Amino acid sequence: MTESRADAIGTLLGGRQLIVVSNREPYEHRHSRRGIMIHRPVGGLAAALDPVMQAAGGTWVAWGSGDADFEVADEHGHVRVPPRAPAYTLRRVPLSDDEVDGFYYGYANQALWPLCHLATQHARFRQQHWEAYQAVNRRFATATLAEVAGDAIVWVHDYHLTLCPRYLRQGRPDVFVMTFWHIPWPAWDVFRICPQRAELLDGLLGSDLVGLQHPRHVAHFLECAEQELGAQVDRDASTVEYDGRLVHVQAFPISVDAAGLEQLARSDGCERWMARLRERWGLAGRLMVLGVDRLDYTKGIPERFRALEVLLQRAPAYRERLVFIQKSAPSRTQIKSYRDLQRRVEDEVGRINAAYGTEAWRPITYMPEALPLDAMAALYRMADVCVVSSLADGMNLVAKEFIACQVDHRGVLVLSELAGARDELPWAVSINPYDAEGFAGALRQALEMEPEERRARMEHLRAYVADHDIYGWMTQHLQSAGRLLATRAASHWLLDHADQIRDRVTGRPLALLLDFDGTLAPIAPSPELAVLPDPVRETLRRLAGRADVLVAVISGRSLDDIRRRVAVDGFVYAGNHGLEMTTHGLVWTLPEAESTREAIAQICRRLRARLERVTGVLVEDKGLTASVHYRQTPLPQVEEVRMAVLEEAARIPQLAVRPGRQVLEVWPGVAWDKGRAAGAILERAFGASWSGQVTVVYIGDDRTDEDAFIALREP
Repeated sequence: MTESRADAIGTLLGGRQLIVVSNREPYEHRHSRRGIMIHRPVGGLAAALDPVMQAAGGTWVAWGSGDADFEVADEHGHVRVPPRAPAYTLRRVPLSDDEVDGFYYGYANQALWPLCHLATQHARFRQQHWEAYQAVNRRFATATLAEVAGDAIVWVHDYHLTLCPRYLRQGRPDVFVMTFWHIPWPAWDVFRICPQRAELLDGLLGSDLVGLQHPRHVAHFLECAEQELGAQVDRDASTVEYDGRLVHVQAFPISVDAAGLEQLARSDGCERWMARLRERWGLAGRLMVLGVDRLDYTKGIPERFRALEVLLQRAPAYRERLVFIQKSAPSRTQIKSYRDLQRRVEDEVGRINAAYGTEAWRPITYMPEALPLDAMAALYRMADVCVVSSLADGMNLVAKEFIACQVDHRGVLVLSELAGARDELPWAVSINPYDAEGFAGALRQALEMEPEERRARMEHLRAYVADHDIYGWMTQHLQSAGRLLATRAASHWLLDHADQIRDRVTGRPLALLLDFDGTLAPIAPSPELAVLPDPVRETLRRLAGRADVLVAVISGRSLDDIRRRVAVDGFVYAGNHGLEMTTHGLVWTLPEAESTREAIAQICRRLRARLERVTGVLVEDKGLTASVHYRQTPLPQVEEVRMAVLEEAARIPQLAVRPGRQVLEVWPGVAWDKGRAAGAILERAFGASWSGQVTVVYIGDDRTDEDAFIALREP
């Protein structure tokens, strides 16, 4: 990780302590013939978060699963990691074998895992497992609270610790808790199968911020909270009001350490492994198709073998031309459904190899053994095609690991449309894993793709993953946390300075002119998610109740939108940067802007049609103006958005384009801005000589507010 990224994460933390809480630990100490050895997991949550924690510092609370873990830890379960360059503290939580059986192999992986992956035929809800799950969640919460010193951000991870946020809230009501749920969140009709659904929702809603992988999962979570708990849900703001608190729910698609994986793929160790594996598998002159998975019924491994068999039947020329390498680590073998799957997969490998193989060639090479990190990078780099055929997946980091290791830009990603990663990676070849014929056709398309198209697709994929890596994912979390913490601070500031505001109005009126996004409400990933915190609204109501105070909200939002979001009577509201205003029931619109309404509607229709296939873009028709938001658009597509807006606006002479913060504003070609709007409000309220009669306070955070600063400085 670069120094600048480490500094950026430190800045976002603002001196606060970071505590990560997860079931799996990033480093295990195990006994071996050579003494105590360190084992690091390959892939998954622990591997993804370790580089982030090395940058951020702090404490990681996790189950001490290694058989030598507590021999190297102090009496409180603390050990500094990584071993060669300690950067943070690992706090290990001890669990007995019975607790692991009930909590991990029982409720977490026989109830929640199949429930959330739509595999309800595997779900088992046993009371003794639930009791163990509750007890272990309390154990984790107690261990975490012991680590909290002063201001802290506690970051709880995944379905193993659903109840932990509520227990943390009970122990420390002041601590900021954010939870990230790594697996899919099911729709209400599926979630309601769970007998403990209310307790699970109550546990998660102990958080201040709940993160999920995909906007679809956010929608499902909101519906479940509403249906099961009767909580007040605001879908526009993406919030849940429950138990006297407001919980924010947001999508944060997880990623990988792209730069670190690329460095590994370019290493000498990776090159040596590539040479070794090519020779071992006889890959000279052959194509390599790769699958990398835990052995899990959600990964679609039998489905991909069926597609391979269809390909070999439909296109026999591929016999002896390709090798399918399936790297599948055994997983959760204490659970019968996993043992059954392992037998099924191994039987399928044997059957297909016997049916289609020859003395010199086997279609499938099955690898259950563990490999070091540089060998895994070699697999990804060597592959002509990587197959991710998930039947359900929150994200699937294998897809992104493959992309990051494809330094030669020659591989093709075949990706299930049922994996969360699919919507982020539109340059992959998409499959429905249940459609064997279509799946086989996609494999053939990938294998026969021209080198130029392979390179172009992979360049897009690599640019996206590099720009949306694990550090960007953490940055999004901390920015959201910072905004929520800032709203606490903002409401406290308004309350703490109420007396000073009263002092300012003694003898002369006060005009308080306020921006909305970023000032009254935190900046949100998309406009509909912004929400005015209740304490801020209450403070504004107190000010609005004074006869000698004028409060005006001047926003780029439409007039109707800003009035609805603030919802305080007696204010002056100015929408579309002041092109339209209202106070005491009177509405005023700049006549020149009114005449361009149809032109604005027309360009919105054109842009929506033109940008329909661009990920993350939002065309917002605000009546007198339009906003084209690209905050969530992949970097390679941003220029396409900009060019579309500029070209379409150029076709309509009465419109102009103004750049903003990850937004392009389409405007009527009139000389108007927030400065002129502020002047008009003050003149209407206090007359042409307002500057000598009123104290003006303007608060804003955007470049559009600078027009007001200039205008009010020199009336």
